[in-house]
Amino acid sequence: MVYPNWVVKNKKKGTAIHNIRGHFYLYEIGSRWDKTLKRARKITKGYLGKITPTGLQEPGYKINRPTTCKEYGASWFLLEENKDVIERLKTYFPSRWKEIFVSSVCRLMYQSPLKHIEFHYQESWLSEVMPDASLSKNIVGKILEEIGRDRETIVEFLKGFICGNENILIDLTHVFSFSQDMMLTEKGYNNQWDFTPQVNLLFIFSLDQKLPLFYRVLPGNIRDVSSLKATIEESGIEDVIIIGDKGFHSEENIKLLERGRLKYIIPLKRNNQLIDYTLIKKGTKKAFKGYFRFQKKFIWYYRCGSKNFPVWVFLDENLRVEEEQDYLGRIETHPEEEYTINNFHKKSSSFGTISLLTNLKAVSAQKIFEYFKSRAEIEQMFDTFKNTLNADRSYMRSDYSLEGWMFINYLSLVYYHKVYRQLVKKELLSDYSVSDVLLYLSKYRKVKVSTHWLTLEVPKQTRNLIENLSLHIT
Repeated sequence: MVYPNWVVKNKKKGTAIHNIRGHFYLYEIGSRWDKTLKRARKITKGYLGKITPTGLQEPGYKINRPTTCKEYGASWFLLEENKDVIERLKTYFPSRWKEIFVSSVCRLMYQSPLKHIEFHYQESWLSEVMPDASLSKNIVGKILEEIGRDRETIVEFLKGFICGNENILIDLTHVFSFSQDMMLTEKGYNNQWDFTPQVNLLFIFSLDQKLPLFYRVLPGNIRDVSSLKATIEESGIEDVIIIGDKGFHSEENIKLLERGRLKYIIPLKRNNQLIDYTLIKKGTKKAFKGYFRFQKKFIWYYRCGSKNFPVWVFLDENLRVEEEQDYLGRIETHPEEEYTINNFHKKSSSFGTISLLTNLKAVSAQKIFEYFKSRAEIEQMFDTFKNTLNADRSYMRSDYSLEGWMFINYLSLVYYHKVYRQLVKKELLSDYSVSDVLLYLSKYRKVKVSTHWLTLEVPKQTRNLIENLSLHIT
C-alpha cells in the first residue's frame, strides 16, 4: 500500500504502519522463531502512537506517564523567605546571582560540597525556577574565586543587612583549613587546644533581629583588638558592643579597647584580682545593689572594681548550689586533682558567680547581664556554622576561593536564622528545629506528568508543620 509522505517519514527500522479505517498507526515489530513452521514469524511488540500530519501522537498511557519528581516544599519556603536576599544578589552579582543563591540553599539543606551542588539543584524545584544556573564543580569553583576577589562588593552587599535597634554583638570563631597554598592559614590557638592550620572568622550579630549581619575572614594567628576595630569600621556599624570570653581579658587588651573607644563586656576569671568577694563572704545580701529575674531565676548583683574599670558581680544561687555539689562530689572521685575540702572553702565564695568588666555607663546591671548571656545565641550561630553546615573544615585552594566560600556559608546562616525566627515567632522551638522544618518541607514533592506538574501525597508530619507555620504553599 502507498502511504502519504507525512506517514512514511515516521516509519523506521523495527516498526510497521497500519491503516485502520483511514487512520494511520505505528507499531513496534520484531520476529520470533516458530517451532511448528520452522521459520521466523513477525510479531507485534507494542503500539507506538497515531500518525498525523503534524507528527506522531504518543498513546495516552505514555503521555500521562510521570517523567520527573522534584523536591518542592523546602525550596518554595526558602525562596519566599529570602526574596530580599535574591534582590540584593541581583543588584550586586547580576551575572552570578542564581549560582550564588542556589549554592547557599544547597549548603543549608544538604551541606553540599562543590561536587554535589549540581546534583541537588537538579533534584529540587530551584532548577525549575532558575533553569539556566551553571553549577558544575569547576564553574562553581571559578565563581567562588571571582566573588572572593571582590571583597568591596561583598561588603556593600552585607551593609544592606544592617538593621535592628538593639546593640550589636561581636565574636570570633575559627575554621580549619587543609590547603597548602593559602596565605591566610596559620597555626592558631583555639579553646579545643587544636593547632591545625586555621583561619578566623569575625561575626557581627544583631541581638534583636537574631541575624548575622557581617563577617570578616582573618589569618588564623590573629586574635587581637585591632582586628575587632577594623571589622567594625569596615561594616560601618556605629553602635557595637564587644562580648569577649574569659581568655580575652588582659591589661593590654583593655587599654587598646579604651584607646579605640570601643564598648565592651569582658568576663573575668574567678581568681582575677579585680573581683571583690567580701560581700558574698559576709553571708548576707543586704549590701547588694539588688536583684532581677532572668529566665525564671533570680540573679543578685553588686558592683566592685575601680571607677574607671567597674566590675559587676552577679550571683545565681541555683548555679551556686550545683557547683558546690559538683565540687564536693569531685573530692570523693578526683582527690588526685587537688579537689580538697580546704580548697572548697577557699573557692566557695566564688561559686555561682559571673563577673563582668565593662565600660558601659548608662546601662543597667540587668541589661549588661542580658547582653552577656546573649553570647549563647552567638555560640549557637557558630555551632550551626560548624555542625549544621559542616563548615568548620575548608578545602579551598586559595584565599579568594575561601572568601567566596565563606560568603556562600554566610548566606546559608542568614536563611537558617530566618527559619529560626519563624519558629520563635510561632512558639514552636520546643516542637521543631530548623533542620526539622527543612526535612519535613522537603517531603512536599511535585511530579511532572506530560506537560504539567502534580503534587504528590503530603506526609502527615509535613501537613502538620505547614499548618503550624501558617504556610500557604502555592
